[in-house]
Amino acid sequence: MIVLKYIVYFSAQLLGFIVLPWFCLAQAWEPCESTINPFGREPRTISRWKYASLNTLFGNFEDGVSGAEALIWGGGADAGKRVLYMPGRNPIWRAMCWSVGRNRANAVERYLGL
Repeated sequence: MIVLKYIVYFSAQLLGFIVLPWFCLAQAWEPCESTINPFGREPRTISRWKYASLNTLFGNFEDGVSGAEALIWGGGADAGKRVLYMPGRNPIWRAMCWSVGRNRANAVERYLGL
């Protein structure tokens, strides 16, 4: 069963690598409220795909899909702190790096428990 989970997950990642760049180029995201809030964090405004079917496979309910609201662990002077992902960068480039490069199948990964 675990092998099947990974086959599904990697298939979704491959599909995301092919499909998501087009939606990033179109900036096809909209604001929404986070539904996964670790570290006792209050719900906050993040982004989701404008097309509900994309969110089923490729949504990121903690940090959003555009990367603009994503919080990552900092390094160097920011070690141990949560910092914004690529602040000040072009929104299309940031979304490509975040949703295509880093979180292609985030919703599938959570659903499968990986």
